[in-house]
Amino acid sequence: MSPIASYLEELARLLRRRGRTRILAEVRAHLLEAAARGSEQDAVERFGPPARVAAQFNAVARRPRAFLQRAFAVSLACAGMATVGTATVWALEPASAHQAAAASQRHRAVSLHHRAAPQEDRP
Repeated sequence: MSPIASYLEELARLLRRRGRTRILAEVRAHLLEAAARGSEQDAVERFGPPARVAAQFNAVARRPRAFLQRAFAVSLACAGMATVGTATVWALEPASAHQAAAASQRHRAVSLHHRAAPQEDRP
């Protein structure tokens, strides 16, 4: 078995399933291109150990999932804040409307009282 074939076999064993075929095709192309300028063994050695290469590719595969988890957490927090804000406004709104109505009634009562009261200072 050639050094490139054994390298790809071990790399395939270490990679996650998602994207494995594409990654192996790219690595194979790079290794064959490097081997055209030298030997297959030199190309494999310069590319790095399969465990390190697989770890790097697997780490890249995890990033979108972590981003989606963070985005979901932020959107959930925003939804919670919006709910609390809406509940607060809704809870305070009837009280402020009631207070405005009561103030209006007091104002009318004071106005009626002043009209009905005899004015002693009339000339």
